[in-house]
Amino acid sequence: MKNMANLKKLALGQKVQDLLAKYQNFALIKIDRTSHQTLESLRKELKKNQANFKVVKNTLFEKTLNKLSKNNKVYEEIKKSFFPLKETSALLLLRKEWNSGLTAFYQFLKKEVSLSFKFGHLDDKSYGHEDLLKIAQLPPRNQLLANLIGNFKTPSSRLVHSMKFNITKLVYILKEKAKKSN
Repeated sequence: MKNMANLKKLALGQKVQDLLAKYQNFALIKIDRTSHQTLESLRKELKKNQANFKVVKNTLFEKTLNKLSKNNKVYEEIKKSFFPLKETSALLLLRKEWNSGLTAFYQFLKKEVSLSFKFGHLDDKSYGHEDLLKIAQLPPRNQLLANLIGNFKTPSSRLVHSMKFNITKLVYILKEKAKKSN
């Protein structure tokens, strides 16, 4: 009977490991005193944004990361910085383009105070609670790129406009003079 329980734990550990391999980015979330209904509505919201949400036992998650840390230094850093884990946890699993899922969670987080970030792993780098909050508030990548390109374009368009302004004004004055003389 004891052997059967160990097999179940191994299977659960393998499932968590498979999820971490499938979703390149994740955040560990504190879910103390959060109702089941709240978690279900969060799951639905995250699913719309290609993110997944799984409640996970701290010991199971720690053992899985211990196993993964043998091959990945980032997981080793997570172990040193954030372990041992306390309080009930859930795993926010994010795809390669993680911004929409993280933003959706942040919007939900503003309404539900019982949820909070513990730490996260985005683009092969680990982040603490404070950093994840800042990152979640950033606009989408496409919007940031558009703003950057717009800012590069703005000085040159202002220069062109200022160079054309006096000539345009002169042409306008000459046209008005021509109308009055006719």
